[in-house]
Amino acid sequence: MQVTVSRVSPVEISLRVALPKERVSTALEAAYNELGKQAQIRGFRKGKVPRPLLKQYFGGQVAEQVARKLVDETLSGAIRDNLIEPINQPRVEALDELSGLGEWSYTALMEVRPEITALNLEGLTITRTLYPVGDEDVEKAIQARREENATLRTPEPLRAAQKGDTVTVDLALTVEGVERPEFSTKGRPVEVGASRLLKEVDEALAGMSVGESKDVTVSFPETHRQRDLAGKTATMKVSVTALQEKVLPELDDEFAKDVGKESLAQLRSDLRAELEKAAKERSDDESRSAAVEAFVKANPIPVPPSLIEQAMGALRQDFARSFAMRGNQLPQELNAMLQVEAEDRMRAGLLLTELARLNNIVVSEDDLNAELERMAAATGKAVQKLRVEYRDKARRDQLVAQVLEGKVLDLLLTKVAVTEKTAEAAEPAKAE
Repeated sequence: MQVTVSRVSPVEISLRVALPKERVSTALEAAYNELGKQAQIRGFRKGKVPRPLLKQYFGGQVAEQVARKLVDETLSGAIRDNLIEPINQPRVEALDELSGLGEWSYTALMEVRPEITALNLEGLTITRTLYPVGDEDVEKAIQARREENATLRTPEPLRAAQKGDTVTVDLALTVEGVERPEFSTKGRPVEVGASRLLKEVDEALAGMSVGESKDVTVSFPETHRQRDLAGKTATMKVSVTALQEKVLPELDDEFAKDVGKESLAQLRSDLRAELEKAAKERSDDESRSAAVEAFVKANPIPVPPSLIEQAMGALRQDFARSFAMRGNQLPQELNAMLQVEAEDRMRAGLLLTELARLNNIVVSEDDLNAELERMAAATGKAVQKLRVEYRDKARRDQLVAQVLEGKVLDLLLTKVAVTEKTAEAAEPAKAE
């Protein structure tokens, strides 16, 4: 067997495999012998069909089967012996006629990772954004905690609904003069002004009283998930059947104890620490992303199409899931944007893998244990339970990849020049 390897492009290799006449003839002979035992042609007993007739009736089928068998027997070995690591299923083509009268060859095309001869780490610069936490951020966080622990009560005397109230509503939709009960609902609690309903309905609720009904004209966007409503104007009959107002807890030590703190002072202190931690994590994440972006821009390597398509599939699914879209059909302009994102992701992955290889970055058991302990502290789970969960190979591999990525990104950050800026006051990090 003779194998000739040639690079068709930076990410595609052609493998030509030539097999000697003897091997081809032996394979054809075996195939015809097996066929001769089973073949039945009118006028001949089973197993007694002459070879010329077998070739006449079944020659094409036998040649195809033998060719496929020879490819299966030789291709994986040719790939292995030539130290090729394909990233997609090889595509076999350009088959010669398989007659057994001479040498027979085939060609297999496969995508491979690009050869990265060197990494450019010179002149990489990023800007790290700092997010200071001020007193007003802490007070907003405290107010949010009060909102979370609010109770509801019926106002006395009863009044019209206002922003922040919770009203119980019946909704009946009519589209083009036809009532659509499948899109109607009864007894639904809704917070006024929380934008949980269509904008026109949400705005109409403010000022309505218990027992009042109102017809509201609503417009459905072209991108609405219900296709028979998308782009249409309809009428929504809104009826308020109950109203409750929100009562916030008093801001004192008792409230702090209700949310698990010893005092209001401790609540403020802990919330500030949470906000500062979130702000640092945001700054760290943005810095890593900026470093990767600069690294990728400085190393414009080609990316195999199959890797791009693989990433595109994941992005399509994520987008469809996030926006409740049906299927994977996306607008052409959005599809083009996702393709750019997919290519950048795959290029970053290839470059970071090479950076790890060149710097002998590996993940040790100590690294994994440290990560499991960090996860235990963050989730409240016992570290021993996490160790049992991550004995599963798939989950362990995922953990290894996660730790390796963190180590490579930490190394990359040491290779870039960092300048700092403080975010505008309108960009505070939010507590988790």
